[in-house]
Amino acid sequence: MLKCVAITPFGIESVAKREMMELGFEITQVSDGRVYFTTDASGVIQANLYLRTVERIFLIVKTQEVHSFDNLFDWVASLSYRNLVDPEGQFIINAQSKNSDLYSLRDIQKITKKALIEALKKDFNRTTFTESGKRYDFLVYIQNNIAELLLDTSGEALHKRGYRERTTAAPIKETLAAAMVLLSFYDASRTLIDPFCGSGTIPIEAAMIAKNIAPGLNRNFAFEYIPLFQGPMYKQEKRKALEAIDQDVSLSIEASDVDMVAVEIAKENAYNAGVDDMITFKTADFRYLMWDTPYSVVVTNPPYGKRIGEDKSLDPLYNDLGKVVKQYNSHSFYILTPFNGFEKKVGKKASKTRVLFNGRIKTRFYQYFGPKPPIK
Repeated sequence: MLKCVAITPFGIESVAKREMMELGFEITQVSDGRVYFTTDASGVIQANLYLRTVERIFLIVKTQEVHSFDNLFDWVASLSYRNLVDPEGQFIINAQSKNSDLYSLRDIQKITKKALIEALKKDFNRTTFTESGKRYDFLVYIQNNIAELLLDTSGEALHKRGYRERTTAAPIKETLAAAMVLLSFYDASRTLIDPFCGSGTIPIEAAMIAKNIAPGLNRNFAFEYIPLFQGPMYKQEKRKALEAIDQDVSLSIEASDVDMVAVEIAKENAYNAGVDDMITFKTADFRYLMWDTPYSVVVTNPPYGKRIGEDKSLDPLYNDLGKVVKQYNSHSFYILTPFNGFEKKVGKKASKTRVLFNGRIKTRFYQYFGPKPPIK
């Protein structure tokens, strides 16, 4: 079994944990922005292919307590990397340190790289390395003097699904959008509405979830060049993911925005994601939408303005959005915003709130639970 760690946006660790447990991974620890788990080689491939709320999957090469650079060098140099890298590869070392004796990131990188090359000399019985091949990214993560040597299996961050060729200003990340949808417990039996769709990320992620499209199907991964994962495993897992897509599901997803250009971009992105036939797009002000489909799930990320907490120009928008939330009691509303006073705009306390980070912006996810549709 392999020890791994999934890196998540702050605030959605529990959502990522739930996803990982559904895939059958054994969760060993959860901390801020990190979910540790064990799996086998095919599980690492599955994690990269299927997880919607995770930014990156690292393989934990080894863990060791270190207090000096001599400790660090001896430890890294003592390990074997024969199953992890190609000797022609280029080796990139990144470093993070918290509350530890070793705190100079540049020195940590330098010593680790030197030790890695020493280990590779023994592994591959050679003295020179051109570093002209595929890229291998290692991370030395040290916290409280416990060092983890990690190997990136993802490559580009996993929020980069490949469908978003164009975006609007300040787009929400795909991982956060997926988390919002998963937290809403939306399913194909209900209508999902996003009245501030921007470049379409929330409705597209919702459609992919309902249609069971693996988010990593149309991209490449770093594990493709790691010897440990060579062979037919990746092709087999990708074939399973393609076969698992629900081609017969019927969805009702409504996405709109007052910005005509944004709606056109959203349509293009939905086409790239293969869900354009699942979403109805329109250019419209949310105040004039027909909100008459009972038991709808509204998941949205309204505009923030230029100066969060100071921009009064958005007060009318939030006042009117609050009226909509209060008026439509049969709907469930899930609204992400940095404005602390949103509940006052609604005149009703949210069923639940959760702190989430949209990039570096601290936001609150206001969840207003409506009634569940009757069982047919």
